[in-house]
Amino acid sequence: MSENDRTRQRIITSVFDKRNAGATIQESYVAHIKIWEDTGEGQGKKPRYIIISRASDNTGFIHKSKLNTNGSFSVGKTWKLAELRGIEVVNPMLFNITLARTYKWQTENSNDQSSFVRAIIDLFYSIIGSALHIVGHPARERDVDSMPRPRVTSNTPAPSTTLPARLPPPATAQAASQLDITQVSRSPVRSHIVQGSSRAASPADSMRNQPTREPIPLNTSNQRPPSPSHSTSQQSSLPNLPSALRPSIGRRPSNATPPPSAANSTMALPSSLMPARLHVPSPRPSREHTARPSLDLPYTSSPLSAYPATAALYPPTRPEPPASANQPVSHVQTPQTAETPQMRREHNNRVSFFDPANQAALDRLVASGLGFEEEAEGAEETAQATMISVEEMLEGYDWASDDMLGRKSAKGAADLVEARLIDELMALEKANIHSFLESDDRVNVVTKYLDDALGEVDAIDSMLSSYKIHLNAVGDDISFIQSQRRGLQVQMQNQAALLSELENVLQTVQVNQGALVTLTQESLEKQASIQRLEEAATELYKALQASQDTEMAATMERLDEYRTHNAQFCKRIFDYLSIMAVAQSKLILGDNNGVTRPKGRGRHILANHQSMESYLGRYAGLLLYLKEMDEAVYSKFCAAYFSAASDLHSSQMKSIFSIYAGLLKRPSDEDGDQSFAPTNAAAKGGAIRRAGTIVRSPMDGWNRDRDRGGQATEEYGAAEALGYILEQIAPQLYREDDFIADFLQVNDAGLTFADYVGLDNYFRRQAARGAGLSQSTIKLLRGAMDLIFGFLPAELKQWIDTAIAKDTLQVVGVLVCLERFLADADERGNAFFLQILDKQHVRLKGTFDRHVNQQIKMVEETKLTSKKRKGVAHFIKYFPVYVSRIEQQLSGAEGLEVRENVDLAYEKIVHSMFECLKHMATLDGDGEDKGQLNYHVLLVENMHYFVAEISRLELGSVTGFLKQAEALYNENLAAYLRIVLRRPFAKLIDFFDGLDRLLKTTAPSEVQKNSNYSKSSLKKVLKEFDGKDVRKHIDVLFRRVEKHFTEAEEKATREVSSGIAPGTVMVGVWKACEEELQRMTESFSTKISQCYADGGLSLEYNSTDVEAAFKRHRLGS
Repeated sequence: MSENDRTRQRIITSVFDKRNAGATIQESYVAHIKIWEDTGEGQGKKPRYIIISRASDNTGFIHKSKLNTNGSFSVGKTWKLAELRGIEVVNPMLFNITLARTYKWQTENSNDQSSFVRAIIDLFYSIIGSALHIVGHPARERDVDSMPRPRVTSNTPAPSTTLPARLPPPATAQAASQLDITQVSRSPVRSHIVQGSSRAASPADSMRNQPTREPIPLNTSNQRPPSPSHSTSQQSSLPNLPSALRPSIGRRPSNATPPPSAANSTMALPSSLMPARLHVPSPRPSREHTARPSLDLPYTSSPLSAYPATAALYPPTRPEPPASANQPVSHVQTPQTAETPQMRREHNNRVSFFDPANQAALDRLVASGLGFEEEAEGAEETAQATMISVEEMLEGYDWASDDMLGRKSAKGAADLVEARLIDELMALEKANIHSFLESDDRVNVVTKYLDDALGEVDAIDSMLSSYKIHLNAVGDDISFIQSQRRGLQVQMQNQAALLSELENVLQTVQVNQGALVTLTQESLEKQASIQRLEEAATELYKALQASQDTEMAATMERLDEYRTHNAQFCKRIFDYLSIMAVAQSKLILGDNNGVTRPKGRGRHILANHQSMESYLGRYAGLLLYLKEMDEAVYSKFCAAYFSAASDLHSSQMKSIFSIYAGLLKRPSDEDGDQSFAPTNAAAKGGAIRRAGTIVRSPMDGWNRDRDRGGQATEEYGAAEALGYILEQIAPQLYREDDFIADFLQVNDAGLTFADYVGLDNYFRRQAARGAGLSQSTIKLLRGAMDLIFGFLPAELKQWIDTAIAKDTLQVVGVLVCLERFLADADERGNAFFLQILDKQHVRLKGTFDRHVNQQIKMVEETKLTSKKRKGVAHFIKYFPVYVSRIEQQLSGAEGLEVRENVDLAYEKIVHSMFECLKHMATLDGDGEDKGQLNYHVLLVENMHYFVAEISRLELGSVTGFLKQAEALYNENLAAYLRIVLRRPFAKLIDFFDGLDRLLKTTAPSEVQKNSNYSKSSLKKVLKEFDGKDVRKHIDVLFRRVEKHFTEAEEKATREVSSGIAPGTVMVGVWKACEEELQRMTESFSTKISQCYADGGLSLEYNSTDVEAAFKRHRLGS
């Protein structure tokens, strides 16, 4: 959308929508243009917008509006479109418009100016319809071209146009609208021939003498016609002629239409001078009438003097069809409507019907109009003479006419006859009028009087125009004077209000003696006294604030005295509040350093500072006064308060740190001795031992604690004690920060003493102008928390180090506690406390990482010889204890960072332990070597213990480690079974293993053909393993397995919590041996039946024998 479209939309919204709301007459937007006009005061030009609109009642308006700051438009002045007199285009960007007076408007764009001028001209012609004075614009011809014209028949040629006639007065408008208007030829009697004048004959005469015609739109302009002495086309009438001079006028035939020149000459006459017309009935059918426009013909000599005898009455133009509104026109049209005057004269000059006989008839017709008593007889004679003339014309007329190409044509003869008749009638009327005018000299006298009257009217009109201009100028002067008067009234009111305000200010800056005495002698203890001090300080404050203005300071005689009182009062406030801050601190500390303990076994708590804050808070208003009126004293008081508050908090917090340091729980001797490092006995012996009395299960520790619960003294773990301490410190720190912000106004609110007591805007502006503090004071206030709690970081670090030194594993619980309070401080937005806690949190994270690395190092330092395969490794036994102690401190720590750190530490330690086990059980030989067997026995024992203990903890964070241990257990158990079962059943296993290899390349039916696997070979092997032999082999196998796992830990697994067989490691291994031997027996039987089905061979023992043999040595779980 272009800028012009957006401006148009805003004009419609802000101007027409408001004007049309609830109005009966609705206006619609037509066009607008931005103009610049003189301000009238020599200050340049101002922009305005000219808007034209069309109303619903077919009127128009011109609005002058201005563009407001919010983008809307407001109308300042409005003219009716009917008041428009003329438009003058000076240049493409400047035009003048004449209304009541002439306005000179400059535009910004030539295209916009041209479009706007065209739009206003079109709107004027479409609504008003009268002539408009236009200069310098192509639309100046629009006065004629755009006027509405009467319709013409399709065969009638368009005549040349002239300026439209003026609208007659209302009394004669209907009569004048029924006349065809034209201009007659120049003649001596021209001044007496009118042209549809506004002073036409009476409506009665016009309606009686003229046939009814369609009304012709005429000019409605209110301009006067020029005087007859200055114009060649004067409009006049003879309404006052005596009735004897008015010839009687007959009715025109319905189908008779005069030619252009004759008809227009006739219409130019008033109705009282129209001659009688012959009534000739039309034999042809008629059609609907179409009006003709008026014509102006060029001036020629008088028709009466130019044509001698009868031939002189023939007009030089071709007649037109009739245009009556009441009588329809003939269906036959004139065929030669575009003939030239020369072609018409050829027909006219053929014969003349105005002979002496017709002259005699004309004389009788004229005479008949002078005597009413002979009217009937004259009419009869006229009709007879006319019929004779028609007969003579018809006898001598050539009924065949030439067309435009010279060919004979029988068409149009009736139209030619009609045209000839009309020409004769018009010539007769002209002669009648001429004779009438020449017959009476009184007509000239009347005409002269009319000319004089018109001249007087023109003079009066000029005088009225001059008076109107002067009255408009006077009206403008009166409006200007009124506007100046209103401005002076506003100025006088403003000056009176200003004078009143100045008087109030002068009264304000004077401080009475009573207020000064109050500032020096009033007590600072009671609330009422503090209120009186604030009121007295307010008066002094206003005087000193007003003194900042140079003019106001000149009116104050006691300014130095006021400043002295101000300095004394500020010092008085400082001395009193400094002493009271220390006194209130001592009251809070009391005899127990501000730490109290409820009766019974409640926890120690810090005494709150509510009493001190309430006492000092009463002086917040006076501190605002002190802050603005004496910054140096204000800074000294801030430092004094920070010192007193720091002593108070330091005494309280150091005391509670000391109390809880003495209540820290010490670890038991057993817990203190346990670690991933090997015990002294194990180190000296160089082998892994069971050490059941050294490393105990975490479940055993929990049971011991439960048994002695009621007898334990009041002791806390490091994390629990730190939580109690921070629960007391954090609220004190938060409350102190808030109190400083309110009491000392250490915030961004910018509150002043003027705001506090509610002074006028003048004093608030004065206070705001000088409310800034120096850099040193700002630095002091920003470091308030550091000055008060500067001791806290060192005290907190020392206490945490002491607690962790007693039990290193407590670092996990301390981290959990710190992370919880870190989240609370971050939520409250306390940057000081957040910084203190974050510093300790980062330090303890490093401590925990070093602790984990130390445990991994202890695991890696454990050394075992490959010849020893006794028991579970020490670090495998200690890991469940380690996990349980840490998990006790992680209660409710889900979602905290420490939870992720601990899980990562578990993973590192477990990975190190498993790798160390594999390294300790490194193979020293191949096959049945003891080193290989020792490897599997060691891993089976340790993985079984690991799964049994870790599964009892039921922790989700170690589930992954259980799966790893179960996989290692199953893998090494399978390898162990293959080794221990191979010794008693070696021949049987080797034969069927070879058979398996052979079946991969040979069909079962072809196996017997191999000499190594023939029936005889199978019989030889089977004889060595009958039922008795199998029982012996199983007895040997039990003794051997028992020897391997006799010294193993008696830790039993649970079926519901692990993926290995429930029970101790010996139970699990022996059950696995039974299952493996049963599987081998079934496999051997299947292969025998598959490859030796026709031999009748089978095993000498069966599954029942195996089950019975193992049942003899079955162990309880």
